[in-house]
Amino acid sequence: MLTRAKISDMQQKVSQNQVQNTEDMEELRKKYTTITFEEVLELCQKYITKIATHAFRRESDPARKREMAQSYIHEFVDSQRPNVEGYYDLLSLKRALIDEITHYGPITKAMEDPSIDEIRANGPEQIFVESGGKTLRWDQQFSDREHMERIISKLIGVSKVRLTPKVPMVNARTIEGYRVNATHAEISPYGMPAFVIRKFSKKSITPETMIRNESFSVNMFKLLSLIPKADLSWITVGPTGSGKTTLNEVLVKEINPLSRIITIENPSEMRLLRRQGDSDHGKIINDVLQYESVPEEDDSSPATMENLLINAMRQSPHWIGPGELRTPGEFATALRAAQTGHYFFSTLHAEGDKEAIYRFLTAYLMASNEPAELALRNICTAVKFIIYQEKLADGTRKVTSVSEILGSEGLEPIVNPIYKFISEDVIEEEGTHRVIKIVGKHKRVGMLSEKVQQAMLKAGIKRSRFEFLTRMPEEDEVETYDIP
Repeated sequence: MLTRAKISDMQQKVSQNQVQNTEDMEELRKKYTTITFEEVLELCQKYITKIATHAFRRESDPARKREMAQSYIHEFVDSQRPNVEGYYDLLSLKRALIDEITHYGPITKAMEDPSIDEIRANGPEQIFVESGGKTLRWDQQFSDREHMERIISKLIGVSKVRLTPKVPMVNARTIEGYRVNATHAEISPYGMPAFVIRKFSKKSITPETMIRNESFSVNMFKLLSLIPKADLSWITVGPTGSGKTTLNEVLVKEINPLSRIITIENPSEMRLLRRQGDSDHGKIINDVLQYESVPEEDDSSPATMENLLINAMRQSPHWIGPGELRTPGEFATALRAAQTGHYFFSTLHAEGDKEAIYRFLTAYLMASNEPAELALRNICTAVKFIIYQEKLADGTRKVTSVSEILGSEGLEPIVNPIYKFISEDVIEEEGTHRVIKIVGKHKRVGMLSEKVQQAMLKAGIKRSRFEFLTRMPEEDEVETYDIP
């Protein structure tokens, strides 16, 4: 006879068996149900979002955050043990998830390689990098368009913008601070997204390194270093990727550390803080204030280049450094700053010294009703030197001219060339015609005007430091790259 106690005991066993069977079925489902990598990636990201600590969310150091994310990925795979299509062991799955979530897929090594300056992707299978000034085809690729789009989302994620058909072009910065431009697949005739990443070296380049690389000669740098020391405004011009910002960073460090400098860039690239004893933790010894402007088309913030330039003039600057002048308003404001007693330095895209002056004039006239001759005279009074830098076919970056601006006559700027780079020949690889080296030399072709000489003396620069620049060069005068 079944007692009430026996019935209860039987019911409990049945219930336990049902629970055990359910757990077994779940284990079997996990063991035998194959899911795609995209599905496990989504599950892993949700897992990290769910269990991530407050410290992880607030961590700003990319390396430390990457380590923390890797530990979460290991926990996820070890606890869930998912059966993923194409991955036959958990170790390879962990590596793939770490690469996808904490790195940048096929461009991870390129992002981490300090010798690579630029990464360009025109589609999943078309990846190119630039190293040492030369373009090389990258030997890895994205698995498909969706994979590439996921990496783009990660690259631009820091800026909190999204690439969509309504926002098909995005300028942003990666978590490492690199500049990235990405475009949506919809505006491509091939239906493919694209991106360009401009990396910035974490180490500041030195004048000695640039002399060894023959970017300029020893005597050229003597002149270049005196321009900021003597409070002579300059513009560095040249094509994209020619090293204009790097050169300006070197020159700005020649300014007296107690002269107040305000820079405005988009994005911020120059590292100008100088510390006592050149230590990373030493006391800051120079008066520098750096701002980062938003793109002109971004109407969500008033921090445009033009607005920040106007504001900078109220902050007692000795020098103002707009990273690059682009819009007519920016040119007009920069000229107004120069005319109200501020010295300035900037960069422009131009093909030479006169071309830079004409570009300044053209942009300025779009924002001003001044007669062209008066505007040109004001520009040529404000800008004392034009430094032209190029990237040559052998990948080297050279200052190819340094010119003093003497003034203007009518609509013609009066330019006094001081230094030029003269190309002589090309060394090619036998059989392929690949350029190995551009053979040439830097040559002094002029002398400083009396006006600039007086400016240097008034700035406290001893005549002996620029004496060699006060006479015309001898025919056989040789520029050297041997650092004394």
